[in-house]
Amino acid sequence: MGPAKELLNNLIGRWDLSGQMGETPLQHSVVGRWTLGGTYIELYFQSNLPSQDDQPPYEAVYYIGYNQENDLFVMHLLDTTAVGLSCTVGLGQQQDNEIPFQFTYETGPFTNRFIWEESAGTWKFEQTFLDN
Repeated sequence: MGPAKELLNNLIGRWDLSGQMGETPLQHSVVGRWTLGGTYIELYFQSNLPSQDDQPPYEAVYYIGYNQENDLFVMHLLDTTAVGLSCTVGLGQQQDNEIPFQFTYETGPFTNRFIWEESAGTWKFEQTFLDN
C-alpha cells in the first residue's frame, strides 16, 4: 500500500463526527470502508440530530480515491441537500497529513479540508465557502 492509500486507510471503520458548519450543528455517525476493488474509500454519513422542517435527516456519501498519474485525490460528494444536474468533483493534493479538496460550484468555491491528527488518531474536517 502506497503513502496515499495509507493516509486514506485511517478513514476506515465506524466513528463519530461532531462540530458545526457555519451556524448548523453537526453530529453524524460515519462508516468508512474500501469499495470498488479498493479504488475508493466510501464514507457514509448519517445525522444523529432531529430533522428540521419535516425533512429527512441529513445523509451523505463521499467517494474518495487517488489518481496516481496526476498525484491528486478525488472526491465525489453526494448528499440529501439536492440532486444536481451536473457533477462537481473535488480535487486535492496531499500536503503532509492534509488533503484540501477544492470544489468549484456555480455558487462559488468550496474547500473541504481533511486533516489527519496522527498523535490523537483522529481526523479534523474544515469546510470553507469562499465569497466571489
